[in-house]
Amino acid sequence: MAERRMGPPPHEEDPWTRMTSPRGVPVDQLVSVLQKEIRRGNVDNAVVAAYEMLSTSEEVGEHLWYRLKVIAVEDVGMGEPLAPLLINCLHDNYRVATGGERTMMAVHAVRFLAKAKKDRTSSEHSELVANLVERGELSVGVPDYALCVHTRAGQEMGRGLMQWWENGARVSDESDRADHRYRDELIELTRRHEAERGAGTGSTRE
Repeated sequence: MAERRMGPPPHEEDPWTRMTSPRGVPVDQLVSVLQKEIRRGNVDNAVVAAYEMLSTSEEVGEHLWYRLKVIAVEDVGMGEPLAPLLINCLHDNYRVATGGERTMMAVHAVRFLAKAKKDRTSSEHSELVANLVERGELSVGVPDYALCVHTRAGQEMGRGLMQWWENGARVSDESDRADHRYRDELIELTRRHEAERGAGTGSTRE
C-alpha cells in the first residue's frame, strides 16, 4: 500500500494555481486568504476574498462554497456544531437567488464562519488517526461489549437481546430528562420472549 501523503499536493497538481481573478489574484491564493482570514476572525478581508472568487467564474464560485463547507467542519467544528447545516442552507439559497442576493448569501456565510467560535479538533483527530492507521501504528479495538446479538460472534457466544439491553444499549452522558418507561416495557417484553424461546440472556454487565 502506498504511503499516505502528509500535507498538500505539489502545486503542479492544483488546478487553481493556473487561474486568476479579474483583478489578477491567483485563485489558489484567494482560497488561502479566505481560509486563513476566517480562522483569524478577520471578517473584512475574508469577505473581499470571497467576492473576488465569486466574480472570477461560476466554477470558482462553486469552489468557494466547497471551501466554506470544509471550513465549517475543519476550523469551526465543535465550536459551532450546526455550522455545516447553515452553510448548506445558504448554498441552496445562493443557487436560486439572483443578482446581488447571491453575493449576500455568500457574504453571510463568510461572516458567520469568521465570527464563530473555532475548534479544529475534528480535523486534527481525523488527520492523526488516518496517518497512524496507514502507518500500521493504530488499529481498531473490538471490546467485548461490541460482541452482541447484532454480530455473528455475539450470536455464537449465545448472547441475546437481554444481554444487549443490559450491556450493548448502555449510553454515557445520558440526558437527565430521559423517560425510561418504554425501555422498561421493552426489556420486560424481551425477557418474556427469550424465556419462551430459551434464548441466551448473557446478562453479565461489562
